[in-house]
Amino acid sequence: MTVSIFVIINYKGPQMTATERNRKNITFAWQFSGIFLYFFTIAVALTGFVYLIWSFVLMIQRFYEVSFQNIMILEFILNLITLLIEFLGVFYTVMLLYHMASTCMNPPSLTKKESIIENYPAVSILIPIRHPEYEILKETLVSISEVDYPKEKLTVFLGDDTEKNHESYLKTVELAQYYNVRHIHDPTNIHFKSGMLNVVLKHVTSEFFILLDYDHKIEPKIITKFVKLLMNNSQLAFVQSKVNFRLVKSKLQVWESVMYAQFYEVFQRSKTKHSTVLTNGSTACFRREYVDEIGGIPFDTFTEDVDISVELLAKGYKTELVDEYGSFGLIPANFSLLLSQILRWAKGSMQVLRLRWKRILSAKMPFIHRIDLLFSASLFLIASSVYLNLVFYVIMFFTNSSVVRLPMSVFPPLLIMPVAFAVSYQLSGIIAVLYARRSGIKNLKLFDLVYFLILALVLNPFT
Repeated sequence: MTVSIFVIINYKGPQMTATERNRKNITFAWQFSGIFLYFFTIAVALTGFVYLIWSFVLMIQRFYEVSFQNIMILEFILNLITLLIEFLGVFYTVMLLYHMASTCMNPPSLTKKESIIENYPAVSILIPIRHPEYEILKETLVSISEVDYPKEKLTVFLGDDTEKNHESYLKTVELAQYYNVRHIHDPTNIHFKSGMLNVVLKHVTSEFFILLDYDHKIEPKIITKFVKLLMNNSQLAFVQSKVNFRLVKSKLQVWESVMYAQFYEVFQRSKTKHSTVLTNGSTACFRREYVDEIGGIPFDTFTEDVDISVELLAKGYKTELVDEYGSFGLIPANFSLLLSQILRWAKGSMQVLRLRWKRILSAKMPFIHRIDLLFSASLFLIASSVYLNLVFYVIMFFTNSSVVRLPMSVFPPLLIMPVAFAVSYQLSGIIAVLYARRSGIKNLKLFDLVYFLILALVLNPFT
């Protein structure tokens, strides 16, 4: 009896290895940082609210204390415009800090539990193309042929709106035949990418389908992971994997690679906690039934990926992020191509904001998630607020208009605002790179953030 008691008292359970202890300590450090960022976010939000309201009251007081002259009316209008732009800046900073806090509470897990699929459902892969490069398309089709999903359950569609007299057309037909891919040809090019996808969807009979850009080499296990999540949760409309790039060489390409890491490791990781992830248009698996409910792939904007995310979330469906990199694509080779891509994203996002803001505000989700969805749709506009404000301050200088604001001497907590503005974007880049490296993207380094921040300042006015 004495021996038994001694054994029970001294039993300490299974001992953790040094690696397990290290992982636990790292996770604790991230979560502690997340708690700190939550409190910092609240402080910034409250300070910003006081600043904006107090400054507006001071503007009203000044306007009524002086005579109603044209110069005073102009001064009031300019102050009001700049204050509204500053509101966008405060909103952007608060939301960015909120997402950083949320993602720090949910760091990448290095140990993942895997479930087993007993009956594999049919899955279709849709690849829209126009004037594709032969070798790039071939690499993508080869990567699909090497996935671990049962080949008899996979159907690959090439949605091609290339003209028949174009040099790439016959080569594409040959590739489709060689890799047993269904080639759907429609050269009308109505509604561009989304139009071609809707043409292909008419031929799809599977319950699930994957959207994949033609320059993205897919990872072998990602389709199985997609299907497991969708089969385990009938409320999921789609699941999106993380995406990054291969053949990253120039500093410009490093910038876009870090930007994508920031999008997935900060914003998307935070959104997946509330099942409000956005798709980026590639390497996402959709439930066909729910896409049919909204009339197929939306074609009213240049960013059908943001648009379909908004439509499905507004219907009350859930979306999630697969915490793995599911494909690696190619980056635009020069500044001109990159700028063209960014301008298309910016225009498309503004189209979504203009057409869907009522849908967003009336969506079947908690209020904070609706605000976050509105933030996501208006991100390009908000991110440019600093430059917009600079333009109006120059106008105020040349019109001798006074800047009426709450001074820091009257409200010392305002000191927190420039600190928040200065560190939030840089800190999000650091989190993105560290998380990406932990997830296996070793080509990203903290030193790359120098180029990331410089190019972000250069490119911001265009976005």
